[in-house]
Amino acid sequence: MRRRRRPPRLLVRTMMVTFPTVALLVAGVLVVVVMTVREQVRQSVIENLENGQRVFAALEARRQRELRTQVASLAENSTLKAALDTYQAERRTSDPRTLSQLLATVARELDKLAAPIEADAAVIVDPRQDVLASSGRLGATWKVGQRVAFGGGSSSGDAFDGVVHVAAMTFRAVAVPIVTDETVIGRLFILTNLDENYARQLTQLSRTRTAIVSDGALVATTLPSAMAKPFESAAAAVRAPGGTMTLGDESYAYRQLMQVGDSTFYALASIDEFSRVPLGGAMRTLGLLAAGATVLAFGASFWLARLLTEPIGRLSRSLTALTGSRALPTRLKPTGSSRELDALTEAFSGLMASVAQAELETQSAYTGAIRALATALDARDPYTAGHSERVSVLSVAIGRVLELPQHEIEVLRLGALLHDIGKIGVPDDILMKPGPLTAYEFEKIQQHPTLGARILRAVPFLAPHIPIVELHHERPDGRGYPHRLRGDDIPLLARIVHVADAYDAITSARAYRAGRSSSFALTELWRCAGTEYHAEIVGALASALPGLTHQTADIESTEKLREVVNA
Repeated sequence: MRRRRRPPRLLVRTMMVTFPTVALLVAGVLVVVVMTVREQVRQSVIENLENGQRVFAALEARRQRELRTQVASLAENSTLKAALDTYQAERRTSDPRTLSQLLATVARELDKLAAPIEADAAVIVDPRQDVLASSGRLGATWKVGQRVAFGGGSSSGDAFDGVVHVAAMTFRAVAVPIVTDETVIGRLFILTNLDENYARQLTQLSRTRTAIVSDGALVATTLPSAMAKPFESAAAAVRAPGGTMTLGDESYAYRQLMQVGDSTFYALASIDEFSRVPLGGAMRTLGLLAAGATVLAFGASFWLARLLTEPIGRLSRSLTALTGSRALPTRLKPTGSSRELDALTEAFSGLMASVAQAELETQSAYTGAIRALATALDARDPYTAGHSERVSVLSVAIGRVLELPQHEIEVLRLGALLHDIGKIGVPDDILMKPGPLTAYEFEKIQQHPTLGARILRAVPFLAPHIPIVELHHERPDGRGYPHRLRGDDIPLLARIVHVADAYDAITSARAYRAGRSSSFALTELWRCAGTEYHAEIVGALASALPGLTHQTADIESTEKLREVVNA
C-alpha cells in the first residue's frame, strides 16, 4: 500500500519565499540609507545652527536694547541721584559714621529700583569703579569698596555692555552713567550671572545645546556632563566661528552665537543624535526604495497568499458555520494542505467537544446550586416554603410581558430564586416571629439584602444576580432599603422582583393571617404604585396573571398605569 505523502510545514513554505526577498530588500536599503544619511545629517545640522544663530542674534540684540533702555530709565531716578550726589559731596569732609549713613541711603534707593528687575544683581559704582551699593539675589557678592574688574565689552562714553568678573563668578553686565549737572557721579550696573540657568535660557532661545566659555574656561553649559570637559579643551583650539568637533564618542557641530568681551557663547548639536531622526532627503530615498520593494513584495505575497489563503479560508468557513449553528460536538474534516492546519482542525474539534461538555456541566451545577440555596432558605420557615420559587415564576412572567431579552430573563429567574438568601443570617426568633416586629428586629430584617449581596460576591458566577438580591427592597419614592435609591436609579430586574415578592407575600398565608386573594393583592399594589412599587411593573404583573386583566378593578388600574406612564 502506497504511503500517503505528508504536506510540508507552513513555516518552510513561507520562508522559501519571504526570506530571500526580505534579505535582498534590507541589504539594499541599508547601503543606500547609510550613504545618504551621513551627508544629509551633517549639512542639515550645520544649516540649523546657522539659522538658530541668526534668530538668536536678533532676539539677543533686541533684549539688550530693551535692557539698556530700562537701566537708563532707572539711572534717571531723582531720589537715587540726590542720595548719590549727597554722598559724593560729603565724602571728603564727613566722618565715617555719616558716610556709612549716606551709603545706607543710596543702598535703600537701589533696593527700591532693583526690586522689579529680573536680574541677579544691581550695583552702583563710583567713577573709580569702586562698589558703593549692591542689591539683588547675588548682590552680596559685590562688597562695598570692592573694585570692579571688567572682562571686556563695548563702551560708549560711560555706558557699558560686556562682561564683569567678581568672586570667581562671571556676569553679563549692562551699565549707564548716573549724571548730575553734566557730571558723572557713578554708574548703575544691571548684572546677570553666566551660570547653568543662563545657559538653559540660551538653549530655549537657540533651541540647541549651549556653552559659555570665558577667558578660556567653561563657565556654563547644557551639554551632557560627560561632554563638558572635552568641549572646554576643544574650545581652546577653536578658531573658526563654526564647524565640527569630536566630543567623547560623538561628533558635534558648533556655531558661535555671540562674542562679548572675553566670553564666547556657543550653540552645539550632536550629529550622531540627529542621524537617528529620519531626514527629508533620506525619506525621499527610502520612499523610492519602498515603492520598488512594494512591487516586488506584492508579487511574492500574491503567490504566497494563493498557497495559504485557500485552505485557511475553507477552514475558516467551516469554523464559522460550526460555531454559528452551535453544533459544538461536530468534528471538522482536515484540509490536507499542511500539517499545522490539520493539527489545528483536530485540536479545535476536540476543544469544542470539551467546551460543550463543560458548558452543560457548568449550567447544571449552576442551576442546582442556586435552587439548593433557595430551598435551604425556604426550609427554615414552613409558612414561606416555595416562596422563592413562586417569586421566580412571577418575575419571569413579568419579564416576558416586558419583552426582556432571553439572557436577562435567565438572570431574572435565578436572581429571584436567590433574592432572600441574606435571611440566612437573620435569627429564627426574628424571622418566624408571629407578631409585629420591634424597631430593632425590623432593622435586623432590613440587613438581609446587604448580607445576601455579600454572600454572592464570594461566588464569581453569581455576580449578575447581585443587584437583584441587594436592591429588591428599594422603592420609587426613595424610602426603601438599603441604599434609598429613587425611580430609575433602581435596576429594572430588582424592580420586577420587588413587585413579585410583594404579590406573593400578600397572597401567601402567614402565622398571623390567612393568604389574601389575587384581586386584593393587585388592588393593594396599584394603591401603592408610584410610591412603593413601580407602576409599569405592577401593570406587567396584572397582564401576566390569567383571569384578572378583564376585571373592572384591573381595567381601571390599567388606565391609571397609562396616566402614570404618560405623565
